[in-house]
Amino acid sequence: MELPYDPLGVLQTNGIAFIDLVRSHDHDVSIPSCPGWTIGSIADHQADVWTFWSRVVADGITGRGALQSIEAPTGLTGDLLLDWLSASHNALYSALADAPPDQQVWSWAGSDLDVSWVRRRMVHESSVHLWDLANAVGDPYEIPVEVAADGIDEFLMHFMGRTRGEGEMKVGGTVHLHCTDTTTAASNTSDTDAADPVGEWFVSSVKEPNCTFTREHRKGDAAVRGRAHDLLLWLWRRNGEKPSGVEIIGNDVVARRFRAYSDLG
Repeated sequence: MELPYDPLGVLQTNGIAFIDLVRSHDHDVSIPSCPGWTIGSIADHQADVWTFWSRVVADGITGRGALQSIEAPTGLTGDLLLDWLSASHNALYSALADAPPDQQVWSWAGSDLDVSWVRRRMVHESSVHLWDLANAVGDPYEIPVEVAADGIDEFLMHFMGRTRGEGEMKVGGTVHLHCTDTTTAASNTSDTDAADPVGEWFVSSVKEPNCTFTREHRKGDAAVRGRAHDLLLWLWRRNGEKPSGVEIIGNDVVARRFRAYSDLG
C-alpha cells in the first residue's frame, strides 16, 4: 500500500514530539479532548499501544492466541513512565523498520493484513494523540494535510460503522466529505482498493460492521467541508459539536448521526 507520505518518518517525528511534551509538562494535567484522561494516562495508553504493536510485528504474530504472550507494565509514573514511553516508541519504530511491509500480521481489522497496515494505523494513532496532548497544554499542532487526508480514508475503511454505538440512530442518508486543502484529482475507487486518499469521499451506506464509500465528488444528503486536519478531528469527535473549521451543508441531522454512529470507545 503506497501512502502519500513516509509513515516511518511521520511516526518518528510524532513520537519524539509526544515524548517531549510528556517530559515537559505536569502529568496530572487533564486532556480536554479525552474526558477523564490526564497527560500521565494518555502517555500510559500510548506506551501500551506502541508496546503491543511492536511485539505483534517483531514476533510475527498472526493468530489471536499468541497475543496472550504480550505483557506491559502497569501503574508506572514519573520517570519510570517516561522511560517506558521512550522504550516503547523505539521498539515500535525498530520493528516496523525491520519488517517487510508485506509481512502478514494479526489485526483486529480482519485477516490478510500486513505490516504496512500497522505502519498506517500507528501514524494515525500517534497523530491524533499528539494533537490531544498539544491541545491540552496550549501548544498548537496541526496534522499535515496529506497525513490527515489519509487518516480520513483510514477512518472510513476501518472505524466508520465497525461497531454501532449503543443507542445511536441509523444515519438515514448519504454523506459527502470534502477536504478544502487537497489538490489531487478525485478518483472513483471502491473502499476495498489500496489507499489513495484524494480529499473527497461519498458515503452511500453505514451499516455495522462497515460503511460503503467511493472516493469521488458526489452530492450527498449532507456535505461536511473543511481542511483535512479539521475533518479528521471532527470524525474522531475531538473538536466539539460545531467546530469553527468545519462547514455542514444540507441535512444536519444526517451529518450528526453519521458522526455519532460508531462506537469509538
